[in-house]
Amino acid sequence: MLRFRATAVVAAAALLMAGCATGPGLAKTNSPRRTVQAGADASSTDPSVKPSAQPNKPVDPAFAAERLRLINPCALMEKDLLQTVGTPSKYSSSSYTRCSNYMKNKAGKTLNITLDIGYSLTSTEVKNATKQIAGLKSGEQKLSNTSCFVTAVTQENPPQAARIQVSTGNDGGEACEPGRKVLEGAVRKLKGNPQKYSPPKGSPVEVDPCTIVEKAALAPVLGASPRSLPYGLHQCSWSGQSSQLQLEFKTTRIPKDGKFDSKSVEVDLGGGVKGYQAFKDGSFPTCELVVVRTKDSSDAGEIAEFIAAGSKEKEFDRCQAAQTFAKAVLPSLPAA
Repeated sequence: MLRFRATAVVAAAALLMAGCATGPGLAKTNSPRRTVQAGADASSTDPSVKPSAQPNKPVDPAFAAERLRLINPCALMEKDLLQTVGTPSKYSSSSYTRCSNYMKNKAGKTLNITLDIGYSLTSTEVKNATKQIAGLKSGEQKLSNTSCFVTAVTQENPPQAARIQVSTGNDGGEACEPGRKVLEGAVRKLKGNPQKYSPPKGSPVEVDPCTIVEKAALAPVLGASPRSLPYGLHQCSWSGQSSQLQLEFKTTRIPKDGKFDSKSVEVDLGGGVKGYQAFKDGSFPTCELVVVRTKDSSDAGEIAEFIAAGSKEKEFDRCQAAQTFAKAVLPSLPAA
């Protein structure tokens, strides 16, 4: 069984793990910020590509979202698997669905590996997935000889995948080959009975953010027919009328002063619940409201983040909208 030492951001993920422990904080990766502006479509960049698969149905029941939300991704690339490509180091995790190991290859050179499960793809990426890994459609994106993304498509509509990111540095050799090998092993473990999280009371890890929100909570800002857009397994956004609402569940360190952002101010959401909001101006003015759901003795925890945003021309009180949104959703989340 994997063991993890809870430090900094990693400790937040460790809250959920049975027999947990992990390594130092994550180095930077090339993944984009997950906030999507209204009108953007992370799941369909090519309008000519129409997924034929049944909506919200994985290619195999093993990849169902409700199952993936509880699987510890570090358990999918255990030591025995990583040893096939090199010498593993400590594991680290920055989210429910991501695990990294900054290790060495068999020649003792840099080999950094990050696994994401439930990763959102574009429909174009699914179209270009012309290879196969462990019986699944697979695609590769080679940014350079030292950096490679390898995906195995687990659902086509909306598109999701298990994805490996590999970087080898200038001395580590070709990056795609070890990525394929580790991803194949991870997918096979995913189909089996991998280690799952043991969520603390109040954890939102199992909640589908797209289905927990009622249309009535969206209508005041977005109108009667907002478009929903899932991203990964723990984020959903809704857009309409030049505006956007978003809900995401995250693991993070909980600051003692509540300052999740330098601009954070404390707000009363009723029933003894506090939130911490920050307004950010710009071309798409945004208010981000954070509500703590769980916290351990080392200040590692989980949050629900509510976002209200809109174009400059859209006049509404974004922070008031975020608070109203949060008040509508919070009663449906697991009680702490």
